[in-house]
Amino acid sequence: MNIDITVPDSWSALTQSQLVFLFKTIMNVQKINESERYLSLEDYSAQTRASIATYCLFRWSGLKVITPYGDGFLLKYKKTTFKISAEQLAAALVSLDWIKEPPSIPVRLERIGKGRAVNADLSGFPFESYLACENLWQGYQITHNDDLLRQMAELLYQKEGIAPAEYELLGVFYWWASVKTYFSSLFPNFFRPVGSADSGPAPDYDSLRRSVDAQIRALTKGDVSKESQILALDVWRALTELDAQAHEFEELNKKFAKKS
Repeated sequence: MNIDITVPDSWSALTQSQLVFLFKTIMNVQKINESERYLSLEDYSAQTRASIATYCLFRWSGLKVITPYGDGFLLKYKKTTFKISAEQLAAALVSLDWIKEPPSIPVRLERIGKGRAVNADLSGFPFESYLACENLWQGYQITHNDDLLRQMAELLYQKEGIAPAEYELLGVFYWWASVKTYFSSLFPNFFRPVGSADSGPAPDYDSLRRSVDAQIRALTKGDVSKESQILALDVWRALTELDAQAHEFEELNKKFAKKS
């Protein structure tokens, strides 16, 4: 028997309700699995990913589990009842493998409470707000303090005092992670990847401050009178200029290397 079902094939294909369901499922499965015993971290990760994909498969496809049946399950789709083996279910889950990786194109919840999100790709977002979000993001990597994600939500959803639910904070996390991946592909000279051997320890707050200052100085050419103008720039315009400067700097280094 052939049953044709359709599920989203990427993060960008998700509707808002599907995105909400995915974030809630990730939170719920992680909480459940944290209380279970696993053979290794790899086992925990594999079981967690499989559980998330299974919940999403049934929710998004319209399949319903009637009961475990032999080595598989008895399912219902619309008015049709049929059996599926564990191997067939595993094969169907492959279509949701994309859930394992963060989005490569920015994806976000459109609203949190009364807050409305800025553009997913941050077009029109002030450079100053981008720098603030990036500092908060880096701080979260160091401290894992959820309030830093909440502060990011205030900027990204243009609402002070916003109080996101846990799954909405997860949405902020995934949004910024996808923005960083996306910007790295658009501005490869400025966001030059660093090898694991050179990555070193996580940055502290002082190094983050110096990084922000360096970006502002690069754009103002040292003219402090232009700082407010630079901070008000669209982040895309600011990063385009920083990327061009990084490219020019790299070309100059190559020229001097050939002469020496």
